[in-house]
Amino acid sequence: MTFLPVNIRIDGRKILFVGGGSIAMHKIQTVERFTRDITILAPEIDTRLENKGFTLVRKAYEPSDLEDAVLVYAATGNDELNRRIRDDARTSGILVNVVDSRELSDFISPAVLKQDDMTIAVSSNGRHARKSVAWRNRIQELLDRGEL
Repeated sequence: MTFLPVNIRIDGRKILFVGGGSIAMHKIQTVERFTRDITILAPEIDTRLENKGFTLVRKAYEPSDLEDAVLVYAATGNDELNRRIRDDARTSGILVNVVDSRELSDFISPAVLKQDDMTIAVSSNGRHARKSVAWRNRIQELLDRGEL
């Protein structure tokens, strides 16, 4: 499996997270650094996601929830539901990330370093997440010391 690194224009476009627990929280922390146009859909949503300016929809997933989304994160903790979300998104022509399953995903999230208008993304094609994070952290250290 090979993933192409790209930057996607997301301003004013809906990013949908199906799942509102700890599995979704990790990915949301990265995405929220770039936009607040995030919709979180789940019967139960972690209270730490409230008051952040996101759209919160407390209900069970239905295929019509994908309407107007540019990207979808399936982060429910339920493999069967995540696969159904993936299938529905693909049918609708929407890119989907099945959190913690690169095999089922159309895109993966790299380890990101963002400073003002500059962004560095480190990816291992989803094979070595810890190594990607270590590289990102090393780059941050170099920046902090003024070596980059």
